[in-house]
Amino acid sequence: MRTGAFEIDYGFIITKAPLESSKTIGILRLGQKAIASGKTVGIFLISDGIWVAKNHQQNDAGKLIPQLLQNGAQIIASQEHLEAAGISPNDIIQGIEISSKPYDDLVEKVMEQWRWVMTI
Repeated sequence: MRTGAFEIDYGFIITKAPLESSKTIGILRLGQKAIASGKTVGIFLISDGIWVAKNHQQNDAGKLIPQLLQNGAQIIASQEHLEAAGISPNDIIQGIEISSKPYDDLVEKVMEQWRWVMTI
């Protein structure tokens, strides 16, 4: 059982591509609002959510992700899902971390590090 303080106030698990669901962009905007109010934010990209990490996007995700990173959000993408989609580490937005063991890392984030979690 967790006894210390949580490292991240709000954790978001994104499983949908930005063009697949408007909720993805809504989550990114919610992350911005949380940071603006002084909260810490973590975002984990798995399944089709890894498309949010792709560099040079001409959509809202392509604008929001760099802003979130610049403002201190921790963003992690599943290496397994990036590889399955044919996205190389050179093709993702700079500053996004890559997890080689996404399910282990995600469980640790949810159970030990993130105070509140939302998933789409």
